[in-house]
Amino acid sequence: MKTDFTTILQLEPTTNRGVIKVTLACSLAIALFTFAGTSLTAAQVQEHTANPNTQPSLAAPPDVAAPPPDAQVSPSGMASKVLKQGTGSEHPAGNDCVRVTFTAWKRDGTLFATSTSMDSSEILCLSVALQGVFEALQGMVVGERRRLWLPVELTYKVGHHHGQKRPEDEDPPKTDLTFDVELRAILKSPPTPEDLTVPPADAVKTPSGLTYKILKNGAGSTHPSMSNKVLVHFSCWMVKQGPLYGHLYESTVMAGHPVLITLATAVASWREALPQMVVGDKARLWVPSALAYGEAPANRFHPPGDLVYDIELLAVK
Repeated sequence: MKTDFTTILQLEPTTNRGVIKVTLACSLAIALFTFAGTSLTAAQVQEHTANPNTQPSLAAPPDVAAPPPDAQVSPSGMASKVLKQGTGSEHPAGNDCVRVTFTAWKRDGTLFATSTSMDSSEILCLSVALQGVFEALQGMVVGERRRLWLPVELTYKVGHHHGQKRPEDEDPPKTDLTFDVELRAILKSPPTPEDLTVPPADAVKTPSGLTYKILKNGAGSTHPSMSNKVLVHFSCWMVKQGPLYGHLYESTVMAGHPVLITLATAVASWREALPQMVVGDKARLWVPSALAYGEAPANRFHPPGDLVYDIELLAVK
């Protein structure tokens, strides 16, 4: 039986006018495939030169049950073999996302999952990938295809053993898996701020607990009000200590598409900070959990704890 891609690779990016959202569970397959059709600039995506319509084979390979002698075995226990050399030079890392094609089988040759269900390639963000896939992708370049033999211990998503599981979260596969994965493109993430936990001394702290600093001064003169819509680029990182520290929760920068929002409907920290900005300003916000989604959000798609936002105000409407 074929299992949905989002269940296997533990991915959930969603799109809101170009927002890439990497949440902690998986179910939004429709949004995933919607984003797969979004155009990206050459500066943001290192494209694979192969035919994009190429579909991975669904037939189990002869060595599906066990890696051959020439496979490389990592300290984690993952075995891998390069099936096709890549043409790129850059490796995905950290909060990057990638466009991949893949097929996965159980060790008895039963088809477990494939990326051919709706499109020949899918988007996967490394920070919520299966641990074995996460490990392998960091060593791959665009155009490279590898076969991976993952022991069951590496079929959990990154951070799954340490995170608080909720009743609605997907269970891991709980079986050894063999993957064929081809890296088609890399979507580079914005760099993680070095001052996530400690704002600089010249940052402004407000009575509400919000701290912000203007990183770049704009040339505009108009401050947005609650009646305005604002066009912004933003990225959001999680600050909660643990395996998800520094995790990029969502970003418009990776897709290259800013979002237009009504300021009055934005989260409290944005309603406080954006009226202090003018068009062209870029600010960093250190947001306590009380001004975000709390320490234990009722909605599983919202990040827990303190957050850090980088926001660039592009227009006021």
